[in-house]
Amino acid sequence: MKETPKQTYNPKVLLEIVLVLALMIGVKSIFDYLGVNGAGSIGIWSGIVAATMFMKKEGIKWKDLGFFLPKGRRDWLINLGLAFLTVIIVFLVMGLILDPILSYYGLEKPTDVASRFQFFLGKPLYFILYLVTVVWIGAALGEELLMRGFLLNRLSDFFGKNKFGWVVSLLVHAAFFGMLHSYQGLAGIITTAFIALVFGTVYLVAKKRLFPVIIAHMVINTISLTAFYLTGGVVN
Repeated sequence: MKETPKQTYNPKVLLEIVLVLALMIGVKSIFDYLGVNGAGSIGIWSGIVAATMFMKKEGIKWKDLGFFLPKGRRDWLINLGLAFLTVIIVFLVMGLILDPILSYYGLEKPTDVASRFQFFLGKPLYFILYLVTVVWIGAALGEELLMRGFLLNRLSDFFGKNKFGWVVSLLVHAAFFGMLHSYQGLAGIITTAFIALVFGTVYLVAKKRLFPVIIAHMVINTISLTAFYLTGGVVN
Protein backbone atom coordinates (compact mmCIF):
# COMPACT_ATOMS: atom_id res chain seq x y z
CA MET A 1 0.00 0.00 0.00
CA LYS A 2 1.43 3.34 -1.00
CA GLU A 3 1.72 5.96 1.73
CA THR A 4 0.04 8.86 -0.06
CA PRO A 5 -0.53 12.18 1.69
CA LYS A 6 -3.97 12.31 3.30
CA GLN A 7 -6.01 14.96 5.02
CA THR A 8 -5.26 14.94 8.74
CA TYR A 9 -8.29 14.84 11.09
CA ASN A 10 -10.49 13.74 8.19
CA PRO A 11 -14.03 13.27 9.61
CA LYS A 12 -14.69 10.54 7.02
CA VAL A 13 -11.87 8.43 8.48
CA LEU A 14 -13.14 9.02 12.02
CA LEU A 15 -16.68 8.05 11.01
CA GLU A 16 -15.36 4.85 9.44
CA ILE A 17 -13.52 3.96 12.65
CA VAL A 18 -16.58 4.70 14.79
CA LEU A 19 -18.91 2.62 12.60
CA VAL A 20 -16.62 -0.41 12.58
CA LEU A 21 -16.06 -0.32 16.34
CA ALA A 22 -19.73 0.38 17.06
CA LEU A 23 -20.75 -2.65 15.00
CA MET A 24 -18.19 -4.79 16.81
CA ILE A 25 -19.39 -3.68 20.27
CA GLY A 26 -23.05 -3.95 19.27
CA VAL A 27 -22.75 -7.50 17.97
CA LYS A 28 -20.72 -8.53 21.03
CA SER A 29 -23.34 -7.02 23.35
CA ILE A 30 -26.16 -8.90 21.62
CA PHE A 31 -24.41 -12.27 21.88
CA ASP A 32 -23.35 -11.52 25.46
CA TYR A 33 -27.00 -10.87 26.28
CA LEU A 34 -27.90 -14.21 24.69
CA GLY A 35 -25.27 -15.92 26.83
CA VAL A 36 -23.19 -17.14 23.89
CA ASN A 37 -19.63 -18.20 24.69
CA GLY A 38 -17.16 -16.38 22.45
CA ALA A 39 -19.38 -13.32 21.97
CA GLY A 40 -16.28 -11.15 21.83
CA SER A 41 -14.86 -13.16 18.93
CA ILE A 42 -18.13 -12.90 17.01
CA GLY A 43 -18.05 -9.14 17.56
CA ILE A 44 -14.43 -8.90 16.44
CA TRP A 45 -15.07 -10.77 13.20
CA SER A 46 -18.17 -8.68 12.52
CA GLY A 47 -15.91 -5.64 12.80
CA ILE A 48 -13.39 -7.24 10.45
CA VAL A 49 -16.11 -7.78 7.83
CA ALA A 50 -17.12 -4.12 8.06
CA ALA A 51 -13.49 -2.97 8.00
CA THR A 52 -12.87 -5.11 4.89
CA MET A 53 -15.76 -3.41 3.10
CA PHE A 54 -14.41 0.07 3.89
CA MET A 55 -10.89 -0.96 2.90
CA LYS A 56 -12.10 -2.39 -0.41
CA LYS A 57 -13.52 1.00 -1.38
CA GLU A 58 -10.05 2.50 -0.99
CA GLY A 59 -8.25 -0.38 -2.67
CA ILE A 60 -6.61 -1.53 0.57
CA LYS A 61 -6.00 -5.22 1.21
CA TRP A 62 -5.16 -6.92 4.50
CA LYS A 63 -1.82 -7.80 2.96
CA ASP A 64 -1.10 -4.07 2.74
CA LEU A 65 -1.57 -3.84 6.51
CA GLY A 66 0.90 -6.64 7.17
CA PHE A 67 -1.21 -9.79 7.02
CA PHE A 68 1.04 -12.24 5.20
CA LEU A 69 3.32 -15.15 6.04
CA PRO A 70 7.10 -14.73 6.26
CA LYS A 71 9.08 -15.69 3.18
CA GLY A 72 12.22 -17.75 3.43
CA ARG A 73 14.02 -19.29 6.41
CA ARG A 74 15.62 -16.03 7.58
CA ASP A 75 12.32 -14.15 7.50
CA TRP A 76 10.62 -16.92 9.48
CA LEU A 77 13.37 -16.87 12.11
CA ILE A 78 13.18 -13.07 12.45
CA ASN A 79 9.39 -13.07 12.80
CA LEU A 80 9.33 -15.96 15.26
CA GLY A 81 12.18 -14.33 17.18
CA LEU A 82 10.17 -11.10 17.45
CA ALA A 83 7.14 -13.05 18.62
CA PHE A 84 9.20 -14.87 21.27
CA LEU A 85 10.78 -11.60 22.43
CA THR A 86 7.32 -10.00 22.68
CA VAL A 87 6.07 -12.85 24.88
CA ILE A 88 9.11 -12.54 27.17
CA ILE A 89 8.70 -8.75 27.47
CA VAL A 90 4.99 -9.00 28.30
CA PHE A 91 5.43 -11.69 30.98
CA LEU A 92 8.51 -10.05 32.52
CA VAL A 93 7.00 -6.57 32.76
CA MET A 94 3.69 -7.91 34.01
CA GLY A 95 5.25 -10.26 36.55
CA LEU A 96 7.99 -7.99 37.86
CA ILE A 97 6.46 -4.52 37.54
CA LEU A 98 2.82 -4.22 36.53
CA ASP A 99 1.19 -6.92 38.68
CA PRO A 100 3.05 -5.88 41.88
CA ILE A 101 2.03 -2.24 41.35
CA LEU A 102 -1.61 -3.19 40.76
CA SER A 103 -1.59 -5.41 43.84
CA TYR A 104 0.02 -2.68 45.93
CA TYR A 105 -2.85 -0.33 45.10
CA GLY A 106 -5.43 -3.05 45.70
CA LEU A 107 -6.41 -3.39 42.04
CA GLU A 108 -7.47 -6.96 41.38
CA LYS A 109 -9.63 -8.55 38.68
CA PRO A 110 -13.23 -9.18 39.80
CA THR A 111 -13.67 -12.71 41.14
CA ASP A 112 -16.49 -13.42 38.67
CA VAL A 113 -14.24 -12.94 35.61
CA ALA A 114 -13.09 -16.56 35.77
CA SER A 115 -16.69 -17.80 35.83
CA ARG A 116 -17.00 -17.38 32.05
CA PHE A 117 -14.35 -20.08 31.60
CA GLN A 118 -15.71 -22.62 34.09
CA PHE A 119 -17.73 -24.46 31.45
CA PHE A 120 -14.71 -26.22 29.91
CA LEU A 121 -12.97 -27.26 33.15
CA GLY A 122 -12.55 -31.03 33.20
CA LYS A 123 -13.75 -31.22 29.59
CA PRO A 124 -10.68 -31.47 27.32
CA LEU A 125 -12.67 -31.43 24.07
CA TYR A 126 -14.51 -28.23 25.06
CA PHE A 127 -11.21 -26.71 26.15
CA ILE A 128 -9.49 -27.49 22.83
CA LEU A 129 -12.46 -26.20 20.80
CA TYR A 130 -12.54 -22.98 22.82
CA LEU A 131 -8.78 -22.59 22.51
CA VAL A 132 -8.81 -22.95 18.73
CA THR A 133 -11.97 -21.03 17.84
CA VAL A 134 -12.09 -18.26 20.45
CA VAL A 135 -8.50 -17.85 21.65
CA TRP A 136 -6.58 -18.46 18.43
CA ILE A 137 -9.01 -17.47 15.67
CA GLY A 138 -11.10 -14.97 17.61
CA ALA A 139 -8.56 -13.26 19.87
CA ALA A 140 -5.07 -13.84 18.46
CA LEU A 141 -5.94 -13.58 14.77
CA GLY A 142 -9.10 -11.48 14.92
CA GLU A 143 -7.97 -8.87 17.45
CA GLU A 144 -4.63 -8.35 15.74
CA LEU A 145 -6.27 -7.86 12.36
CA LEU A 146 -8.82 -5.39 13.71
CA MET A 147 -6.85 -3.63 16.47
CA ARG A 148 -3.32 -3.47 15.09
CA GLY A 149 -4.05 -3.93 11.38
CA PHE A 150 -7.14 -1.78 10.92
CA LEU A 151 -7.59 0.49 13.95
CA LEU A 152 -3.97 1.52 14.48
CA ASN A 153 -3.48 2.33 10.80
CA ARG A 154 -6.75 4.21 10.43
CA LEU A 155 -6.03 6.21 13.56
CA SER A 156 -2.69 7.19 12.04
CA ASP A 157 -4.56 8.23 8.90
CA PHE A 158 -6.65 10.48 11.13
CA PHE A 159 -3.94 11.86 13.44
CA GLY A 160 -1.16 11.92 10.85
CA LYS A 161 1.61 9.62 9.61
CA ASN A 162 4.32 11.61 11.44
CA LYS A 163 5.89 10.58 14.78
CA PHE A 164 3.33 12.54 16.79
CA GLY A 165 0.46 10.95 14.89
CA TRP A 166 1.77 7.43 15.43
CA VAL A 167 2.37 8.01 19.16
CA VAL A 168 -1.16 9.36 19.64
CA SER A 169 -2.56 6.49 17.56
CA LEU A 170 -0.70 3.96 19.70
CA LEU A 171 -2.03 5.48 22.91
CA VAL A 172 -5.63 5.83 21.68
CA HIS A 173 -5.77 2.30 20.27
CA ALA A 174 -4.26 0.91 23.50
CA ALA A 175 -6.80 2.79 25.63
CA PHE A 176 -9.66 1.48 23.51
CA PHE A 177 -8.32 -2.08 23.66
CA GLY A 178 -8.10 -1.78 27.43
CA MET A 179 -11.68 -0.51 27.67
CA LEU A 180 -12.86 -3.52 25.69
CA HIS A 181 -11.76 -5.56 28.69
CA SER A 182 -13.60 -3.43 31.26
CA TYR A 183 -15.37 -6.57 32.51
CA GLN A 184 -11.99 -7.42 34.09
CA GLY A 185 -12.09 -4.29 36.22
CA LEU A 186 -9.52 -1.48 36.31
CA ALA A 187 -6.66 -3.97 36.69
CA GLY A 188 -7.76 -5.73 33.49
CA ILE A 189 -8.09 -2.45 31.60
CA ILE A 190 -4.58 -1.36 32.58
CA THR A 191 -3.07 -4.77 31.84
CA THR A 192 -4.64 -5.17 28.41
CA ALA A 193 -3.88 -1.55 27.48
CA PHE A 194 -0.21 -2.24 28.32
CA ILE A 195 -0.26 -5.38 26.17
CA ALA A 196 -1.80 -3.39 23.31
CA LEU A 197 1.01 -0.83 23.60
CA VAL A 198 3.60 -3.60 23.40
CA PHE A 199 1.88 -5.32 20.46
CA GLY A 200 1.40 -2.01 18.63
CA THR A 201 5.05 -1.06 19.12
CA VAL A 202 6.28 -4.47 17.94
CA TYR A 203 3.98 -4.22 14.92
CA LEU A 204 5.56 -0.91 13.93
CA VAL A 205 9.12 -2.03 14.73
CA ALA A 206 8.51 -5.10 12.56
CA LYS A 207 7.71 -2.74 9.68
CA LYS A 208 3.97 -3.28 10.08
CA ARG A 209 3.96 -7.06 9.99
CA LEU A 210 1.11 -8.76 11.83
CA PHE A 211 2.59 -12.26 11.98
CA PRO A 212 4.85 -11.68 15.04
CA VAL A 213 2.06 -10.13 17.13
CA ILE A 214 -0.47 -12.77 16.08
CA ILE A 215 1.89 -15.53 17.22
CA ALA A 216 2.79 -13.66 20.44
CA HIS A 217 -0.89 -13.06 21.21
CA MET A 218 -1.63 -16.73 20.55
CA VAL A 219 1.19 -17.95 22.82
CA ILE A 220 0.36 -15.59 25.71
CA ASN A 221 -3.34 -16.46 25.70
CA THR A 222 -2.63 -20.17 25.29
CA ILE A 223 -0.27 -20.22 28.28
CA SER A 224 -2.74 -18.29 30.44
CA LEU A 225 -5.78 -20.38 29.50
CA THR A 226 -3.90 -23.68 29.76
CA ALA A 227 -2.67 -22.74 33.25
CA PHE A 228 -6.28 -21.93 34.20
CA TYR A 229 -7.47 -25.29 32.86
CA LEU A 230 -4.71 -27.41 34.43
CA THR A 231 -5.16 -25.81 37.86
CA GLY A 232 -8.91 -26.25 37.80
CA GLY A 233 -9.53 -22.53 37.60
CA VAL A 234 -7.12 -21.54 40.37
CA VAL A 235 -4.77 -19.56 38.10
CA ASN A 236 -6.51 -16.70 36.30
